[in-house]
Amino acid sequence: MNQGLFESLTGTFLDGTPIESAPQNHRRIISIMDHLNRMFNTRQGSIGHMADYGLPDVSDIYRRMPDGAEDLRVAIKTTIERYEPRLENVRVIRRESDSVDLRLAFIISAELRNGGGLVRFQTMFTSIGNSTISPWKKT
Repeated sequence: MNQGLFESLTGTFLDGTPIESAPQNHRRIISIMDHLNRMFNTRQGSIGHMADYGLPDVSDIYRRMPDGAEDLRVAIKTTIERYEPRLENVRVIRRESDSVDLRLAFIISAELRNGGGLVRFQTMFTSIGNSTISPWKKT
């Protein structure tokens, strides 16, 4: 099974795409991105039985800039290492941010556990706390 438990139960990915419509060899990556998206948009402390699941309040990160960006980078790495078992050797690198739009961007590099190669994602955070994640393509 390439998709996660959540996708198996619902039959769809986060965006509503049916699992069967995604190519077999992309399902694991889509599932990982969906999980990272859920984690990055969940605030620590909001899940009672897993108090450290998710990320700190991003608005607090912005209030502590520029040091807050490094705190967020570390929180992203720690959260992935703890709650996304399909990835190993995780690295998170901060990209140059857009000071006008108040966005923070990070590149996540990791190896797929059980062979599968290297994956890279880009995640963007806005000052209102929303996060997006997408495959990273070097520009």
